[in-house]
Order: sequence, then structure tokens, then C-alpha cells
Amino acid sequence: MFELPLILVTGADGQLGYDTAALAQEDGFQIVALSHAGLDICDPAAVAAALAEHRPAYVVNAVAGFDDGNLAVNSTGAAVLAQACADAGIALVQVSCAEVFDGLDEAPYSEEYHPAPVSAYGSSKAAGEEAVRAVLPRHVILRTGWLFSARGDNIVRQLLEQARRQEEVEVCDLLMGSPTATMDLARVVLAIIKQLDSGSEGWGTYHYAGGEPISWFGFCEAVIAAARQYEDLRLERLLPVQRAPAGWRAMPLNTQLDCSRIRGTFGVHQRTWRTGLMQAMRTLHAWDS
Repeated sequence: MFELPLILVTGADGQLGYDTAALAQEDGFQIVALSHAGLDICDPAAVAAALAEHRPAYVVNAVAGFDDGNLAVNSTGAAVLAQACADAGIALVQVSCAEVFDGLDEAPYSEEYHPAPVSAYGSSKAAGEEAVRAVLPRHVILRTGWLFSARGDNIVRQLLEQARRQEEVEVCDLLMGSPTATMDLARVVLAIIKQLDSGSEGWGTYHYAGGEPISWFGFCEAVIAAARQYEDLRLERLLPVQRAPAGWRAMPLNTQLDCSRIRGTFGVHQRTWRTGLMQAMRTLHAWDS
């Protein structure tokens, strides 16, 4: 029987890292799941030691820092991981984001577009991409957008908490993008690894996001509609506003992604985010019941 390779997942306490590790175990992969506390990817010695101890065939870097105090994990952390993987002969799947683009075009962004981030977060993710490309030929950089799940700090959980407390919630109606369920993205990561491990040479940069682009306001409407199937909410009105909420980082107006390359190389088709949203809502309410 064909034995699936050992995968080391960083950031396994985050929403994507958790789902990737869980799905990998279900699929029969050998898996080492390390939280941020378990492995500081900005520490070269710690990273080298972890790779030497576990000897993975692939590393999936699901670490992401969003605040000014932890953005280094996106750039320095990616660089450290890439160099350590290059030294040890290990392939790397580096998860990046649509926020490396400026969002000024109305069409979905393909991999050919040159990154032009508008935020410190987007800049740090773009720097991480370049660091990986510079030292590690055997890499896949996978850009995605608007990740959500039943766990972690994301729009679904944030909005649901507001809807339970408030009668009105203002929602920015300026942004267009492609919501992506973390379990769906985890499925894609593992499908790619299986093909690479079977001899595919499809290294490089790819886009994957949930099918059916929608406005941020429209997605929030869908979240509330899904939640009402399980509970009564205090919320009476979602109010579309033409500004970002206070405290938001600068966001590209359009983060739609063209996912034709990943379909052509790996046969990966987009799934609608609506299925993932219903799954996340079922899980959330199963936990609460």
C-alpha cells in the first residue's frame, strides 16, 4: 500500500493549520502539528532542530500575523522556514493572500499580476513570498482570500457575536472578494501535496479561493441568514456603509482571485463558499448546544 508522506504543519493552533492537520490525519498522512508556541518560525535554530527531529517531506506554513507586533512571522518567518527547508531538502507549501495586490482592478487577479500591497500586512506577506522564491525551488505559494471557519478570529465568528448583542451592525460595502472555508483550502493543500509526491513538477505560485465572488456586505448577509437557521439573534438590521470600520487595516477594494492556473495544473476546482459557511455554522452551534 502506498504510504503518504510526513507533513509538518506550522501554526497548527490557527484556523487553517488546525483544519489542515485534522484533514491530513483523516486522509492517512503522517502528521506533525506545531503551534506557534511549539515552534517559533522566526528562530533559525529552533526551525532547523524541528526539521532534523521530525524529518518531514513537506512543510505547510499556515502561520499568519495580522498585527504590527507579529508581522515578522509573515516575512522573516517565511524566510527562515524556506532556508531551513532548502538546507534539508524539504518542500514547502507557503500560504499567502490576495492582499499582496492593490485591489484597484475590477477583474479577478491572476498570478501574473505584480504584487502592490496597500497595507503592512500585505507587504509582509509579499516579502515572505519573495524570500521563499529566492532560496527554495521546490515550493508552492498558495494565495487565498477571506478565510473563515468555526474556530479562530474571523468574520463569521466576529459578526455572529455582534449579531447576538446589537440590533444594528454597520458593514463595509466597498470590498469585493472570494470567501474561503479553511477546510476547503486544507483539502486543496493536501490534494497538491499528493500530486507533488506522485511526481508532479507543478512548483510555483497559485491562487485558490471559494467560488462565487461577493461583496463583504453580501457575505455578511449570508452569514446572518445561515445563523438564523440555528438561533434567534438580537440583530434587526445590517447597515451598508461606504467606509471601513475603525481600527481596520487598509484593505484592497478587490481581492477576487483567478483560480484557472491551479485548475489547469492540479485539476483543483473551486467549491462554493456557501457549503463551507453552512458547515462552519453547524459546527459552531454544535459546540454551543
